[in-house]
Amino acid sequence: MTKRKKVLFFTDRIFWPANDGHKVVLTNYCKGLVSEYDCDVHVLSFLEAGQDEQSVLLRPDFISSVALANKPDKKTIVKNLTTALAKGVCGGPIQCALFKSKAVAKQLRDLTVKLKPSHVFIDLPRLSPYIDAISDLPCKKVLYMEDSFSVRYQRQLNSLNTLNKTGGVAGKYTANFKGGVAKLASNSTLQKFVLETESARMRRLEHDAPKQFDFVVLVSPVEAERLTVETGNNNVIAVPLGVDCPFYTSGPEPSPRPGVISFLGDMRSAANADSLRYIADEGLPLIGPDVMLEVVGTASEDLIDEFKSNNQIKFLGRVEDTRAALRSTSVFLAPIAYGTGIKTKILEAMAIGVPIVTNAIGNEGIGLIDCVDAFVADGATGQAAAVRRLLDDKDLSIRLASSARRKAIEIFDWQKSLANFSYLGFESSEDAKGDANVA
Repeated sequence: MTKRKKVLFFTDRIFWPANDGHKVVLTNYCKGLVSEYDCDVHVLSFLEAGQDEQSVLLRPDFISSVALANKPDKKTIVKNLTTALAKGVCGGPIQCALFKSKAVAKQLRDLTVKLKPSHVFIDLPRLSPYIDAISDLPCKKVLYMEDSFSVRYQRQLNSLNTLNKTGGVAGKYTANFKGGVAKLASNSTLQKFVLETESARMRRLEHDAPKQFDFVVLVSPVEAERLTVETGNNNVIAVPLGVDCPFYTSGPEPSPRPGVISFLGDMRSAANADSLRYIADEGLPLIGPDVMLEVVGTASEDLIDEFKSNNQIKFLGRVEDTRAALRSTSVFLAPIAYGTGIKTKILEAMAIGVPIVTNAIGNEGIGLIDCVDAFVADGATGQAAAVRRLLDDKDLSIRLASSARRKAIEIFDWQKSLANFSYLGFESSEDAKGDANVA
């Protein structure tokens, strides 16, 4: 009997429950490695702000073990940040300084030596410097880069310059800042400086990563191809974002409510908050007064207060299961202000079978065909016209939604996506059985 492989995930946050796009990806990666590749998955992770150790105790059954990494104390973080900032654009990414710890490096090395995993996945570029702790150990080192962060930060900078609006360079972590720190973090001059330097630093890290790791994983084939061309390395692998098609296609068919359009996402994210502002300021006035925009996802009280006078916007908050909200909308609106990778929410809307209006950034890595699978338009005028057409033409809505659902099932089902793990040296359960039979 073949001995099960062990895989170690070193992550920047506990990824259960899977209530945002990043956590959904890691959850499905781990599930797939267990069910499709006969691996035991172990986790070493920092805690995200707001998480507590109870989340560790409630680990899902597809995780064999979990250990907590102790985040550096404030004194160490200040020292790390001071050092990083002093180096200007020549230094490493500022976000790496928030997680840098000699104690955690030793913890990662000791756990790797103990488990003897076939692969160690390091989650996101911010943890990539920890490769030095295990570089000499006999396992495959994989950087789960997720997206091209350098491009994301440049797009955010462009948005800040254009709109002079942003939810903060720290994303949803901005909500943790208080008093003078919060005021400093919202300063547009400082935000521009951080985005400029972080984009340059991250670009250098992204280009160095394929030399330091055995594999670099991105969710978007477009971004994987771009990094391969830019670096000349052939170890950049796309494991595309998927969607749990059986979960989203099961149950009742969509029953749209007239005049209801939806926007979904964690509103603590700068990109989502700015997309919402764009819809409210630019989109809704053009769509008309007879529509209601339902916002699904966690939102800060400050953001809710920002729109309290707009009677066309209703915040539903975070819901455990988004299917009901998606099934009851007439149009799923997703003009992405900035960002990279593949947007989970668009895949979910596709699988549910609701008509979608998005833009070029939202469509990156997905390949929706305009006027066939969805409406893909840049600019508020085109997006508003598309929403109106869908609200006024039921047959058109059904036709586009059905086409998008077929694409989700045929291309983006998680089972198809996880087959790409074979490029990382994993052997599927069926392949292993076949080899055993031959032997």
